[in-house]
Amino acid sequence: MEEKFFFGGTAYLGIPFNSQFKELVFEGIDLYGINHGASRNNNVSLDVFALAEAEAARRCLAEEAIIVSSGYLAAQLVIQHYHEKSKLIYAPDTHPALWIGEPKPPAMNFNEWALRTVDEVNSTDQAVLLITNSLNNLFPEIYEFDWLKKILPGRKVSLLVDDSHGIGIGGERGEGVYSRIPQIPHIECIVVASMAKALGVDAGLILGTKKTIDRLRTSPVYAGASPPSPGLLHAFVNAFRIYQEELGKLRSNIKLFTSLIDERENISYLPEFPVFLIEDSDAGNYLRSKGILISSFAYPDPTGPTLNRVVLNSRHSNRELKGLAEAILGNRKQAARANKCESTDK
Repeated sequence: MEEKFFFGGTAYLGIPFNSQFKELVFEGIDLYGINHGASRNNNVSLDVFALAEAEAARRCLAEEAIIVSSGYLAAQLVIQHYHEKSKLIYAPDTHPALWIGEPKPPAMNFNEWALRTVDEVNSTDQAVLLITNSLNNLFPEIYEFDWLKKILPGRKVSLLVDDSHGIGIGGERGEGVYSRIPQIPHIECIVVASMAKALGVDAGLILGTKKTIDRLRTSPVYAGASPPSPGLLHAFVNAFRIYQEELGKLRSNIKLFTSLIDERENISYLPEFPVFLIEDSDAGNYLRSKGILISSFAYPDPTGPTLNRVVLNSRHSNRELKGLAEAILGNRKQAARANKCESTDK
């Protein structure tokens, strides 16, 4: 069988194949069973849910946390709690999990949207929920939030940030975006995330102040939804060392790979983020011919141009990274030859 190498997906810390993490999952299943289908508001509950929420809040440097069965549910719990009493203002490229109805996020860059949003919020007395991602993982860009300081006191503003691609790998120890958002007394900050990516747990996370989290726990959406697998949460609670080790490996892999592709004009990336956008539309096909599979499909518009992205994880070996870099260089040389022939023909 031909050997192939995979550089896609979102398992940035390689958790789905981590043997130590799997042992913790099996241990959790032995303790708590495969699932627990009761409401979180049931008078009888398992201690692992509260333990996991306390641990998530601690690791992400937040006051409180809620863990639900998916990132989509986490986003919808917040959106549905706010949408009837707040004006929803969507940032560009917000994930559909954050939508209610069919909003039309603006087609502009994030910084332009932020400036326009400050003006819009400052000119209204209406309660507002600002909705955004923490970063754009398709065209690698990490968003900053200092612009929130320009919102005038007295405005009724809540901020909802989706950190699904930052949680576990962003920040000094994988704490994500929550502590990086300016803490402004008149702006309520809520962060949601899928735990199924870097953290390897099929669950969704909500971070906020105790006041905010207590209010969200009164939501019918929270009361009516079953929790995630207690065995997985047991693993999450006890896997901090595993996460830190894998984060260190991932960052070493990013450092090595960026040194191998230094000054490649057709690759866009950010330091310490494991996604690399190749700006050659045929790169996916070329790399596939070399036994290398990357993320190569049209998104978000299935009829639009193909996005070719290399995604690193902590399990990639030095040999695999060097082979990938050599293949990318080969693709670049082939593209240059093709362009030269095309110019000659003209």
